[in-house]
Amino acid sequence: MSLQERFVQNLRRYRLSLGCSQEELGNRLGSDRTVISRLERTSSRMTLERADALARALDIDVRVLFDTPIGNEIIRVQPGKPVSSETVGEKVQQLRKAEGITQKDLGDRTGLDRNRISQIEASSGKVAALQLSTLEKLAAAFGIKPTELF
Repeated sequence: MSLQERFVQNLRRYRLSLGCSQEELGNRLGSDRTVISRLERTSSRMTLERADALARALDIDVRVLFDTPIGNEIIRVQPGKPVSSETVGEKVQQLRKAEGITQKDLGDRTGLDRNRISQIEASSGKVAALQLSTLEKLAAAFGIKPTELF
């Protein structure tokens, strides 16, 4: 099961446990029920920032929804510091340098282009939002959980 699938299933389970409708969650985010429905069906590519916003709208830390195995009880933890693609980029750069590998080496490990690794690590504030699938590839390349990149 992918990181996005686990997140979406946990989001839906947690939303339902709160008695929160898709419409209500959409309203909290300034969108509508159809957006939430599409996200819960995993038919769209979820970004890290979108996942964090969804979790915050339900007053739970996004890390819980990423890390809780399907079928396990979701234990509510207050949202922590917001997660961002920029923060992940900084951590990726630190880990890459600590291992003494190049951006090309990391690209080869993840199946991403070296230029994409450079974009992820960019500190100029022009970091593109990371999709959860990319976050998952980066974590796997370092042998860590995706939430360890925050």
